[in-house]
Amino acid sequence: MAWKLQAFTIHFGKGPLALDPSMSLGKFLAIACLPIEIRQNPSPNLHPNGENREIPPPKPLKRPEKIQLGIKNPSLPNPNQNGKIKENPPQKSGSKSPLLVYAMKGLLLAVLVHALGYKEHFHQKVILALNCLLIYILLEILLSTVAFTVRVLLGLEIEPHFNDPLLSTSLQDFWGKRWNLMVSRVLRPTVYEPIISFSELFIGREWAPLPAVMGTFLVSGLMHELIFYYMGRVRPTWEVTWFFFLHGLCLAVEIVLKKKLVLVFPGRWRLPWMIPTVLTLGFLMETCYWLFFPQFLRCNADVRIIQEYADFGAFLKSISQKFASLAPHRKKIRRQREEQDWRQMEGEIRNFVKVWLLIFISLCYCYATGKAVSKGPVRFLFIIPVIFLFLYLPLKLFTLHLGGMTAFFIAWLANFKLLLFAFGKGPLSSDPSMSLGRFIAVACFPIKIQHNPSKTVLEKSKNDQNGAKSHSTQQSHLNGNNRENLPLEVPQQGQKSLLNYAVKGLLLAMLVRVYDYSDYMHPKVLLVLYAIHIYFLLELVLAMVAALTRTLLGLELEPQFNEPYLSTSLQDFWGRRWNLMVSGILRPTVYKPVLNLSSCAIGRKWASVPAIMATFVVSAIMHELMFYYLGRAKPTWEITCFFLLHGLCLVVEVVLKKAVPKGKFQLPRMISRSLTLSFVMVTCFWQFFPQLLRCRADARMHEEYAVLGNFMKNISRTFVSRNLQAL
Repeated sequence: MAWKLQAFTIHFGKGPLALDPSMSLGKFLAIACLPIEIRQNPSPNLHPNGENREIPPPKPLKRPEKIQLGIKNPSLPNPNQNGKIKENPPQKSGSKSPLLVYAMKGLLLAVLVHALGYKEHFHQKVILALNCLLIYILLEILLSTVAFTVRVLLGLEIEPHFNDPLLSTSLQDFWGKRWNLMVSRVLRPTVYEPIISFSELFIGREWAPLPAVMGTFLVSGLMHELIFYYMGRVRPTWEVTWFFFLHGLCLAVEIVLKKKLVLVFPGRWRLPWMIPTVLTLGFLMETCYWLFFPQFLRCNADVRIIQEYADFGAFLKSISQKFASLAPHRKKIRRQREEQDWRQMEGEIRNFVKVWLLIFISLCYCYATGKAVSKGPVRFLFIIPVIFLFLYLPLKLFTLHLGGMTAFFIAWLANFKLLLFAFGKGPLSSDPSMSLGRFIAVACFPIKIQHNPSKTVLEKSKNDQNGAKSHSTQQSHLNGNNRENLPLEVPQQGQKSLLNYAVKGLLLAMLVRVYDYSDYMHPKVLLVLYAIHIYFLLELVLAMVAALTRTLLGLELEPQFNEPYLSTSLQDFWGRRWNLMVSGILRPTVYKPVLNLSSCAIGRKWASVPAIMATFVVSAIMHELMFYYLGRAKPTWEITCFFLLHGLCLVVEVVLKKAVPKGKFQLPRMISRSLTLSFVMVTCFWQFFPQLLRCRADARMHEEYAVLGNFMKNISRTFVSRNLQAL
């Protein structure tokens, strides 16, 4: 982090952090603090993941003939025209045979660590040579591992770190093209290029690289002193700075000699590559012994490396021994717990099957009622018993996941859809020829039927979403919503990728494991983790149910969430990003009826105010009901206060938007997002999470994951044992 000088260049609109104004936060953080490099000027035929679908990937490019680490001399003659001296054949910078090469280097690293345990039998110079090799291999493996991980997660091109420094033929070749190349790339725009531009004004373009080289090595020396201080907390002796100053001076002399030799002996004088390689490595090793390694040994880095490896091995060994010693006792306890979990889970699943069997039978009755009885009060009287039954059935389930999911799907979604169906409205009445299977799926699952809207309506919807529609037009959107007044709009959007859900599933699993260490966390941190957990769990469960229904019935998925952490206002959060299927069902059942009644009483302009408050009141009551299903505890009405507060604040927000002319005042997006999320989180800590913790939802959720794991393990064992007996 201390080496990443890119934070300085971004202030001036330079460097990799300023290349793409639309760069995401995750990519910005990765590029800022990790050794990665973005592919510049990609081909238009490139796939988003960097693969070319039309032509095969190109061969690795040759390393460009320019001096890394700030050694760039534009005045040198063209090598093809004026015979510039070639130090060595062009090197390929593409990826080596990665797995085998790094496996061999990892094995060599383990051998070196073991060998350094017997250093008292080695000569001092041999120990220093082994330490030098250890530093090189350790740096390359660590940096390559980090870069490869980031490349897999973010699809960014790996930045090369080392290019066989043992083959260097000069200091220019070593520091610029082979050793720790990511540092060279960082130092170029931050140190070398500014100094060379400034030096050209005084000494000309031909000799400007010399002070630029010295300045670059001086900064590198100071940064290495800082790194050594971090490692040893020892007062610097400035030997490392002298080491880099000496190398910078020698490299400047090397550049001058090359220029003179090119002029005197153009293309006629060149040493065999073996000789400059030996001379370069000899000079590097001797100066390292003299100026670099004393500071390295002074902070006991060699001893501490071996000790840390030994401590890590002892830690792993103690853990394995502890588990081995507890194995018999743990095995007995585990068997008892698995038997208890089996009985508990078996009973819950039996109740779950019975409940959903009654649900399907009831929906078949509603389907037949819709065919036989016309819409209106009579159909409502026939359907009202089913609504009460759906309010009762979730009480037969006691787990958070099965009971909570059933309560949400049936007591809330299905009941509201059946109320609309009784009066010939809503998704259940959109198609008179709807089949029984589709009717049941639409009634109790978060799905939406494809309506194939016309091109004109779609274009109008697109213009509305881009903000082209005036606040005064009062026209309806594609789904019948008024964009001025509705905080409950469901936007049209594409489906998220499988990778998106896979990453969120992995994060959810990590959160579950983190709860094992909740005793060491601050309560506020735990509440933040609960909020993330609820978001991931809801999105994954609803997405799985919707995807399964879509696969079986060919229905379009109803979007559940739209990145709520990007909300810029409460209207944006509740209406366009958070739990959109609830917004979609509350609109026709609560918002629109209240809006129509209010329009007759107070006019169309302010009719949305009571409609919004009524919507949040109904949402609060339904949330209180959901929490009762989860905890069977008497409500404290904190949840109701939470939604009333948000409804009131959203009303104020709508009124302010109407009062302020469009485009006159608008906060930056980052500020509005921070304010919105802060308000949502603070009010959740205050009024939402206490009720969640009161019903022990966090502890019960963790227990249910463990019970489910043991239940699946018992099923697999039973299945395997029966198959073996059959054989």
